[in-house]
Amino acid sequence: MLFQRINRTDPEKVFIVVKNSYSTAALSNGQAVIWDFATDGDGVGVTMPSARATNAGIAVAGIAAEAIAAAGYGLVQVYGYHSAVRVRNMTGGTPAIAAGSPLCLNSAGSVFCLENFDTGSTNIQVAPCGFALAAQASWTTKAVAAFIKAL
Repeated sequence: MLFQRINRTDPEKVFIVVKNSYSTAALSNGQAVIWDFATDGDGVGVTMPSARATNAGIAVAGIAAEAIAAAGYGLVQVYGYHSAVRVRNMTGGTPAIAAGSPLCLNSAGSVFCLENFDTGSTNIQVAPCGFALAAQASWTTKAVAAFIKAL
């Protein structure tokens, strides 16, 4: 783990070194990734998120903090402020993402982003991995500021 030095003007952040085991593409800064428990269960490999129902969001590794080539190593942020997390509004669009909305892995999988969820629902059990610091009401993924809590 890499801990950013304490600095009064820059928020604290924690990073881990991972291997991009997603074989067909590089990861980009701001993309959400999960631990690769299906093909590379070594505690180092990360990949594209699977459907949330598969792991209830527990397998989230964090947010890519830089571009990571396929089969390459790089940094994933697991805690702290990130200025460009890829997020989208949940299917159906209600409620829209507002500042403070909890974020979790997307429900369908196959997308490198986080999305909100209906916190009033009694039949959804997910593990939030952060919260939005800006509004986002679109189904299309956008980069917004968020606070990551994926430890």
